[in-house]
Amino acid sequence: MSMELDTAKHGVVRPPPESYEEIGKRLKQEPESELNLGPEEEQKRPPPYDWEWKPAEDLKESDFSMFHDDPEPFMFQRDHFVYKNSAFIKEQQEIRVAMAEYRKLSRNLKRRLRLTPLCELALNKYNDEHEGSNFAFLNIVKTAWRPGGIYYITFQAREREDPSNSSVTIFQAHVHKTPGDGPQKVISCDIKA
Repeated sequence: MSMELDTAKHGVVRPPPESYEEIGKRLKQEPESELNLGPEEEQKRPPPYDWEWKPAEDLKESDFSMFHDDPEPFMFQRDHFVYKNSAFIKEQQEIRVAMAEYRKLSRNLKRRLRLTPLCELALNKYNDEHEGSNFAFLNIVKTAWRPGGIYYITFQAREREDPSNSSVTIFQAHVHKTPGDGPQKVISCDIKA
């Protein structure tokens, strides 16, 4: 009985198997080629740190003190501690400050963008009802709402003819907006007293 499997029946053609002697020779040659590293390759490898050889349970924050003044951010976390070097802490603080600035500037932006057309609708109604007035929407000051799409909006507007010389006028509007794409109705819009 032959040890070789006839793979031609299955549509697969395999090369003949290597003998154990050839496999042994090949394995002996491979490590030698890895050991003969040139001086350039040796310089590329970073030296191992002491903490890399310790078991994870034995690690302490003091094992990472060598990274404290490193300019590259570094963090290491285990179940019983978290180590962050000064560059990592500084980077996290900068991110926190930037995110706080972003949140401050973008607060209620989406809601305000939805309410701007309601303010403009209310202002157009005010301009139509009062002869000689021609105000343009400027900014939303405050909003309140009740269920059913009822909005109370306080907003700023200026005269369109000469916006640089006119002062800002504050308006209060009571607007009903049907949920979805339904009709919008201005109940009242007046200058705030």
